Amino acid sequence: MSEFHDLAELALNREGQSWGNLGYWESATHYSDACRALAKLLGEQAGLDHHSRVLDAGFGCGDQLLLWCDQFDVAQIDGVNLSRSQTAHAKDLLRQNRQTKAADTIVQGDINDPDVWSAALNGARPSHVLALDCAYHFPDRPDFFALAQQHLAPAGRLALTDFMLADQHRTDSPMHRLLRWMLKRSHIAEANIVHRDQYLRQLRDAGFDAIHIVDISEQVMPAFAQGLRASRRKNRNGAGRSKLGWSSRIKYNVTGRFLTWAYRRSILRYCLISATRII
Repeated sequence: MSEFHDLAELALNREGQSWGNLGYWESATHYSDACRALAKLLGEQAGLDHHSRVLDAGFGCGDQLLLWCDQFDVAQIDGVNLSRSQTAHAKDLLRQNRQTKAADTIVQGDINDPDVWSAALNGARPSHVLALDCAYHFPDRPDFFALAQQHLAPAGRLALTDFMLADQHRTDSPMHRLLRWMLKRSHIAEANIVHRDQYLRQLRDAGFDAIHIVDISEQVMPAFAQGLRASRRKNRNGAGRSKLGWSSRIKYNVTGRFLTWAYRRSILRYCLISATRII
């Protein structure tokens, strides 16, 4: 059975890498570099260090797990990911990079399932819960916030990158009808895409404070399509793995055009968010 979240991004990456996020394109010129930059930015915002015990709530193909280990020297990595193919790839990647312990503590499952949290953490309480470019795909983001608050250690931190509606966007506008269609096609629950003030309320209602939201839209949304085209040209010249299939080409072309449109029309914003669990 095919999965919506699969291994298609392998063709966008340099050989030996398997990133799968929208990327942070401030200075990057290749998809792999932009994806790594976004992950690093999230780790910095979260304040990861050698004391950190991390639960990654959507680790993709595993490259970011290696970054948490190598760049920030975290003490422990646990993780949950919905995709079976990506989870298998991540386990292999971690073992190949001598992170056997981490390979054994990441699990496949639905992050909105309380039993999956129990299986991933085995009674431990992480200092950090991270969600890199994935929370908008979760079945119910407020439930995810509540589960993160429940399992985090006292004063633990939640950090994620996520979409929200631009402040000036009206949900009764014709453009919102097109947005709803695109969200459905992208397997994103409409209830997950809310204005900034509602996003803040959801975090506070779940038991978080010290909330910081940084708008990084300009370095992500309009740059994605241009950066992807440049990366594909470089890959054709021998810097990547293989060519994208036609369905994947259509998917990424549509995604790039949609993100550019949503940014320029002030419909969506892409943000870096961190919050601290109320003790």
